[in-house]
Amino acid sequence: MWKLITIGVLLAAWPSPVCSTSIFYSSKDASQVLRVQKRANSFLEELKPGSVERECAEELCDFEEASEIFETKEATLDFWTKYVDGDQCEPQPCAHGLCKDNIGEFSCVCSEGWEGALCNHEVKFTNCSVSNGGCEHFCREDPAGQRRSCSCASGYQLTKDHRMCKPVVEFPCGRVKADYVEPNAGFKIRLIEGKAGRRGGSPWQVMLQSSKGRFMCGGVLIHPSWVLTAAHCVDGEEGLKVRLGKYHRFRAESDEQTVWVDKYVSHENYTKDTSDNDIAMLRLAEPVMYSKYVLPICLPTRGLAERELTRTGKEMVVTGWGSTSDVQSNYSTLLSYIEIPMVARNVCAQAMRSAISDNMLCAGSPGDRKDSCSGDSGGPMITRYKDTWFLVGLVSWGEGCGRKDKFGVYTKVSQYLEWIQTHIAETAASRKG
Repeated sequence: MWKLITIGVLLAAWPSPVCSTSIFYSSKDASQVLRVQKRANSFLEELKPGSVERECAEELCDFEEASEIFETKEATLDFWTKYVDGDQCEPQPCAHGLCKDNIGEFSCVCSEGWEGALCNHEVKFTNCSVSNGGCEHFCREDPAGQRRSCSCASGYQLTKDHRMCKPVVEFPCGRVKADYVEPNAGFKIRLIEGKAGRRGGSPWQVMLQSSKGRFMCGGVLIHPSWVLTAAHCVDGEEGLKVRLGKYHRFRAESDEQTVWVDKYVSHENYTKDTSDNDIAMLRLAEPVMYSKYVLPICLPTRGLAERELTRTGKEMVVTGWGSTSDVQSNYSTLLSYIEIPMVARNVCAQAMRSAISDNMLCAGSPGDRKDSCSGDSGGPMITRYKDTWFLVGLVSWGEGCGRKDKFGVYTKVSQYLEWIQTHIAETAASRKG
């Protein structure tokens, strides 16, 4: 049968002379007929099973042809990654682990006790309980494998040691990039016992205003289209706008941005009488443009917040244009700040008449007047971990301002991370649709 097919194909391929008086072919025509075919299977290649030699060694093949040869996806990918650009795992780059070849790159699967991009860092942490597992940002435990893994906030990626985080965008969250300007010492300072900040020193700070420009509250930028503030700041309000990149409350500044709020979402369980769940999200009518004066704060994971950021005694920074007392409403001219320590919940509960729920944090020092006050509401309470600033709380309420036997109470942001991300994701999906 094969002989018959072979003869048939040869006869079909043999050119018929047209208008020729010679019984001989020219050397050019003869070479076309007598040329030796070196490829495997030659002209019968479509009649025989695929082979690496025929499809990929003697001529370039594509992924579809390779998949016909190797049949399974795993075998095809294993061949293809080496065929396209060579074997990235030669010589072996992984110090203590197995190398997996990819197109243009490789990855290492580390042996037990080793980590890092090249498996060349000995594992010093198997869980997140001590020093955040050695992670600069986020630590996640894998109880089954008795391992922990590190990850980074949006805009960062892990370095080769798989512990530290490096920015991969121009304006990452939680990193101040300002050329600081010293404040004018002649301006009176607000926030009880506060200090004047420096321009650009709190680029996530937001000023919330009414439609007529009346100063209302503070807020904090967490996303190009979203601001967090206290629910009591927006309760029953309409026609809100935010100003970002602000330092001087009255003066127009070249780097500031003003954006209208097209929607606000107060927490569904916000209770005005107890100030529980005192948090709201403001969706901006248009995304803000990041600059060294307008940047988002980083949101922590719940694990990082509970293990590291809200430890008793951890130093917090609160910013705002608030008043100096609860009997005056003359707000600060310049954005100011205070540094206060986190207070244990039981200590705070004993000092305050009103209940301290699990959704609240307390900060301040007994005998110290440093405190947030009217006008600071909704503003950020932040703390620095390693080289990055994270949002811990929102200014919520207090019993008076600056009283030495009282503390400031703040909304515990880590309780609402899933709620925040859900609203951001829903809006992103609806705008795409």
